[in-house]
Amino acid sequence: MKTSCEGILYPVDALNVLKASFSSSACACEKNIIEVPHASWQVAKEQYDALFSKLGQGYDRVFVLGPLHKGKIGYDDAFTLYSPEDGELCGSDWSLKLSVPTELSSFITQNDDICSEEHSLEVIAPYLALLYPDVPVTYVLAPEKDDKIRTFMKILGKSFPNALIFISNNSSKCCANMWKEAIAP
Repeated sequence: MKTSCEGILYPVDALNVLKASFSSSACACEKNIIEVPHASWQVAKEQYDALFSKLGQGYDRVFVLGPLHKGKIGYDDAFTLYSPEDGELCGSDWSLKLSVPTELSSFITQNDDICSEEHSLEVIAPYLALLYPDVPVTYVLAPEKDDKIRTFMKILGKSFPNALIFISNNSSKCCANMWKEAIAP
């Protein structure tokens, strides 16, 4: 998958920027589901630094869950989640291995074109490349609230208890509430 907002929402040499200025306290995280800002580095870099500086190691997979701002794709009423094709997302000085696990593939339509316009993953990718360079990443986008998201989240939690899950949400627009509501008790 190609980057779409490098040099716009975060710097071209983002990994080098982080290596030069970022420090991690690497403590154990109390929970494995973390809300991250759905915003550019210009708006939210201090928040990103604060969130990522507290994360520890030992996760076997990273999930980034975000909104698909385009809404439902297609003309029928079928609901689907979207993910980029398995492969790599590469910036100028970082890369992430992207893959959809088989346990979740029945929920997901893989399509680079649909996912390339969203920035939930791309803006935090340099942090993931720095902290979890060898951990596979699954990027999932939801177009709207649907009961299938709750089922997806139950399977995700049961099948991947040692995963780190990020929900990319704009706190004022609540664009990823479909994910947050799916994990609410």
